[in-house]
Amino acid sequence: MHRVHTFEVYPSIEELNDAVGRAFLARLGTLADEAEVGSRVNLGISGGAITTSLLPSLSERVGEVDWTRVRVWLVDERYVRSGDADRNDDQAWEGFFHAATGVELVRMPTSDAWAPGAGSLDEATTAFTATWREIMGEGSFDIALIGMGPDGHICSLFPGTVDMNESAPILAIRDSPKPPPQRITVSMPVMRRCGEVWLTTAGKAKADALARAFSGASAFEIPVAGILSPSTRVYLDEAAASQIVNA
Repeated sequence: MHRVHTFEVYPSIEELNDAVGRAFLARLGTLADEAEVGSRVNLGISGGAITTSLLPSLSERVGEVDWTRVRVWLVDERYVRSGDADRNDDQAWEGFFHAATGVELVRMPTSDAWAPGAGSLDEATTAFTATWREIMGEGSFDIALIGMGPDGHICSLFPGTVDMNESAPILAIRDSPKPPPQRITVSMPVMRRCGEVWLTTAGKAKADALARAFSGASAFEIPVAGILSPSTRVYLDEAAASQIVNA
């Protein structure tokens, strides 16, 4: 059984989003206020429900954080053309961060010929790795807010498809089991080095993977298991938590 920092369960998605949203913005605000002058807190976020549901629900509270002290990264990105509806960065910007005055949003390359990598996934990954290392060195996010898929995947780290100990910080995903097939993602070691991981997810479809993760499954089998640690905050609805025993 994995021990985590926080484990909270709420009756509905609306109550879940409100609770995790309030707690997360308060924590991020504290980290931003404590940041050294001229520096930024590095925040990692995932796509999916984080950018399409949770963050938009917090729009009225965007002013609670000094965004001039925050740098936002996507933990993974769909390698498609600029403007494609699948892009996580556009969903994040349009759903929330456009109103976060002073925020810095670091975008992973698109698949356009004019973008870094010139349409090559491998070269785009190499280019973004250089960007990552220039800013982050061997470090990781100070704090991350992520969801997970029904199969237990986090970022674009899918079960049985990636070496969860791969030391490179940024990976090219060529054949994702979930479309679109080509993606760029941070690696599991990056997520494990993250100062605080906030995991939030909802729905009965997530229950089995979560139960297996909390019961000791490997990260190769159930990737979310790889980030369950004493620094991880877990927020679920009742359906997602329904099969977890003694969390």
